[in-house]
Amino acid sequence: MLFFIGQVLPYIAAAIFVIGIGWRIIKWLRVPVPFELTLYHTATSNWGRVSAIGREFVLFDSLKRGDKRLWLWAWLLHVSLALIIVGHIVGIYSLTHQFTIIGLSEEASSRLSAWIGSICGAIFFAALIALFYRRTVVPEVKQLSDPADYFDLGLLLAIVITGMHMRVTSHVVDLPAVRAYLGGLLSLHPMPIPQDWIFISHFTLVNILLIYFPFSKLIHLAGFFVNRAIVTQLPPVYPSPRGVSRTITFTQEATRHEI
Repeated sequence: MLFFIGQVLPYIAAAIFVIGIGWRIIKWLRVPVPFELTLYHTATSNWGRVSAIGREFVLFDSLKRGDKRLWLWAWLLHVSLALIIVGHIVGIYSLTHQFTIIGLSEEASSRLSAWIGSICGAIFFAALIALFYRRTVVPEVKQLSDPADYFDLGLLLAIVITGMHMRVTSHVVDLPAVRAYLGGLLSLHPMPIPQDWIFISHFTLVNILLIYFPFSKLIHLAGFFVNRAIVTQLPPVYPSPRGVSRTITFTQEATRHEI
């Protein structure tokens, strides 16, 4: 079982994740839409479109205009998740000594890394709880929610709880062993997974998330760029030049749902 979890499942999860996202995006782009989807007033230049998409990606402007309370928790969730992912990559690679480049000692760097990681994990956990509370208490949202919405939140909560267990308890994770194990996976020379039950649980849940991601509502992350590129396209010019077809393809399926 540990052989499958540690040396087979990660490759299955990565393949399904990459192929599944590619398949979903291609499927969206092939769905015909017989009319313009530009949102007015939109940018009148390519740089303006890029700026509008970037601002929406970073600040969630449209959600903020619609529901500030939901915007706050959604923004905190996505920002903390981004910092957690970056922190995992940098922290595991450098064995939490990444802050030595700004002059800190290795011990101080490890403490700062743990402190930042714990704060981001706590914010991510709080945002998930707030969104779960919203789905169970707000009548309109509760009526629109289905089992998949609760499963999404439950899976993310399980991942953050197992991750926080390694940070805020006395449990010690062998980071050099984890780095060596992950390095083996990336170099296609898989090694036995470290014999640490909480790490195995956390890692298994992450792989389940990767497999589930392309087929869930969580894929709105990938659909965002396709959607915003369409709704911020340059305004149509009427009458259209003779012989020029204005047919476009796209579906907003990916962005109909929130977590």
